[in-house]
Amino acid sequence: MIVALLLWSVLACAWWIALPGDAPGRRWHLVHMALPGAVLALAVLAPPLGPPLLAALTAGAATLAIALAGWTAGDRLGNHALMDIVYPLMALGTALAMILAAGGDRPGPWVALVLMAIWAARLFTQMLGTNLHHEREPYASLRRKFGPRWRVWSFFAVYALQGVIVWLWCLPFAFATPAPGAASSTGLRATDWAGIAIWLIGFFFQAVGDRQLATFRSDPANRGRIMDKGLWALTRHPNYFGEAVMWWGYFLFALAHPWGWIGILAPLHATWFMG
Repeated sequence: MIVALLLWSVLACAWWIALPGDAPGRRWHLVHMALPGAVLALAVLAPPLGPPLLAALTAGAATLAIALAGWTAGDRLGNHALMDIVYPLMALGTALAMILAAGGDRPGPWVALVLMAIWAARLFTQMLGTNLHHEREPYASLRRKFGPRWRVWSFFAVYALQGVIVWLWCLPFAFATPAPGAASSTGLRATDWAGIAIWLIGFFFQAVGDRQLATFRSDPANRGRIMDKGLWALTRHPNYFGEAVMWWGYFLFALAHPWGWIGILAPLHATWFMG
């Protein structure tokens, strides 16, 4: 707990000091820099929540390490669109760290991690092809806006902010192991199977939606036109919709813990963010 407190304190203070007066979304930054501290306070004030929340806070070190590695690579390449490549790896690494920190031998968390690995592999491959060789928007505009300040501020504006968001979304993985002393089966629970089913729906929408959009854009005759066929006729952004649905699937694995319902904050935030 002391290590978590120190890490969060250093990060929050540096973030606040680096925050430019003309940075867009200042309140957004202030809320998210305070979020790990709020989780730490909740872990102290509510003992039943201590073990899973401390597991989540411990896993935050992995999130921070991945964020630092991504920022270092992006800084050297002059391309912070790398964050879109780092994003699925950050989520996978954070989820794995939460499972390991929480302990237990229930298969549910590992099944959820396999699902996330499938999603991460697909998204990583896709982003690698579009973001590796040039800095896309909005990162290029932010670089122009902040000039020399961007070298330091880019870590907080891009990697730390998205790192906290990913860490929050992975919170259900810290609850996917039953509380100590609680009855635990060696197989999957009904809520696990429901989570798998919901995840499959989300993955279908994201993968097929992305494929349909890529096919549409590859046809020069569609230049300047809006995609409104296939899944794009059902929802404005089936890829974002599918992403949000998958996070709801992970949440259901958290219901193995009696306090796992608190993990609903993760898919709620993801749904709002994707919207």
